[in-house]
Amino acid sequence: MDKATDERFTVFLREKAAEAKRELKYDPRQFLAMLGADGGYATVSKLVGGRNPSDGFVKLWESGRLDLSVEALVLETEWIRFFDEQLLKEAERKLKAANYPFVRHAANAGSERLPADTLKKATPEYIWRAVQLFRSGNVSHPFGSSTKYDLIAENGDRFPPKAIFGVALSMALDGAVIEPKHFSGDETSLCFALLRDAGYQIVPKGFNAPSLDPASLPEQGWAEGDRKLVSHLKRERAAGLAKAKKAQYKRLHGKLTCERCRLDPVTAFGTELAEACIEVHHSTTHVSQMGAQHMTTLDDLQCLCANCHRLVHRLLREEAGA
Repeated sequence: MDKATDERFTVFLREKAAEAKRELKYDPRQFLAMLGADGGYATVSKLVGGRNPSDGFVKLWESGRLDLSVEALVLETEWIRFFDEQLLKEAERKLKAANYPFVRHAANAGSERLPADTLKKATPEYIWRAVQLFRSGNVSHPFGSSTKYDLIAENGDRFPPKAIFGVALSMALDGAVIEPKHFSGDETSLCFALLRDAGYQIVPKGFNAPSLDPASLPEQGWAEGDRKLVSHLKRERAAGLAKAKKAQYKRLHGKLTCERCRLDPVTAFGTELAEACIEVHHSTTHVSQMGAQHMTTLDDLQCLCANCHRLVHRLLREEAGA
């Protein structure tokens, strides 16, 4: 769930908490504090994912209003699309144990929408590959032109977001036929959330978004003689590129490690958050010679730990000043 969607979800949950306070004389102080600290998505994931029912769940059960529990709210509303099946099953387990007759939300009767777990297979790697296909013009798909939104590619080109996602998902599912009926494409959709998580802007048509072209990015104060390094740095910050490479590397190797010193940051630091130690670097040093229409491939990139990345850039700076 992207930040903007999470903010809307948080507002939705605050409104439900206010309803509980107003109608049940129940003060959801702890729940509101969690929302303020972590946001809606993280709060719901923590509460629903816990093995035992939360205090709030018990109080709502005692009041006969489990319809206001976060378990019911993710199962019975449109927000269901943002949560994976494992968490939804946990919500079902708790509600069944409390004899609450929940009904899963469905956008349309007989809908052919794919579940969230399937949509999430369109990782940043496949989304990046789909964007490159659209840039090359070598793509065939059953999606029409977008009427409301544009996805902004790294060179500023605009493409239909739903079509990009459909092609990405098809690649992720080994060429399965993906059609518009299989998922929604709007501001509250998982499709848009995954595209944004992959590093791309989605804007209303006619909106002049800030340029994502690496050539337009600031030069961080590098000296005139460091043009090679400046160009190199700009190329590395192309939209979606780093996330695509990391997703590919994890798919191929099972985890993120440094290709230079072999550091496994998750093992070294004991937390998944340590994946932030791995950065993406152009393995070719002559990036400045790339033309404006050059299309980088993921094989041109390396996953390096922050220390190795700094060292490589120091070597490049020495070369640039030679």
